[in-house]
Amino acid sequence: MQLVELPLDQLAAASWNANEQDTAMRARLRRSIERFGLVVPLVVRRFGDSYETIGGNQRLAALGELGFTTVPCVVVEVDDAQARLLSQTLNHIAGRDNAGLRAELLREVLAARPQEEVLALLPETAESLTAIVSIGKEGIADRLRAFEQLQAARLRHFQVQLTPAQFEVVEEALARMLPDVESGEGGNPNRRGLALYQLCQAYLRGQKSYTPAYRRRRAS
Repeated sequence: MQLVELPLDQLAAASWNANEQDTAMRARLRRSIERFGLVVPLVVRRFGDSYETIGGNQRLAALGELGFTTVPCVVVEVDDAQARLLSQTLNHIAGRDNAGLRAELLREVLAARPQEEVLALLPETAESLTAIVSIGKEGIADRLRAFEQLQAARLRHFQVQLTPAQFEVVEEALARMLPDVESGEGGNPNRRGLALYQLCQAYLRGQKSYTPAYRRRRAS
């Protein structure tokens, strides 16, 4: 295992890497790299005449978008099975924050930096951040209320699987809606998520007059 600086054009993201990132999280990742630099090197392996990314697919994409030409990498020698296992290990083995210590930490951060800057880097809403920093400042009843508010305010990830044709339809519908969607509704800064939510709202409002395709075929 060795740490080297590699040209970005010699690195390729692993097509089999299952880790995904939505638009909002990618934007936060870019802002983090712009502010702090790449503090965690990529994990790669030799792959023919280039290198394949085992850990850091999302960082690799963000670095390319930011115009980086070289990147620090940890080069490991692993076979296909080991590469896939290491990728899953890097993606999923992580600790869990102590809620009280995290609240204290974020209170210190907010005392020195504006909330807008913190929200630009962390996957929190203004409501969930307020709930977090209130932990430990009140009695047990208030702590429970703060915890409940945090759970209600936290953004939820939603993942579906579509055929290529279905994916194109969904992408076109969201793309047409995005110009009319303003982030922030209900505390959600993710415009694509809001577009999908508004599509579902429109369906529920009109569902009395909507007839699914399979029912139309039965009636004909």
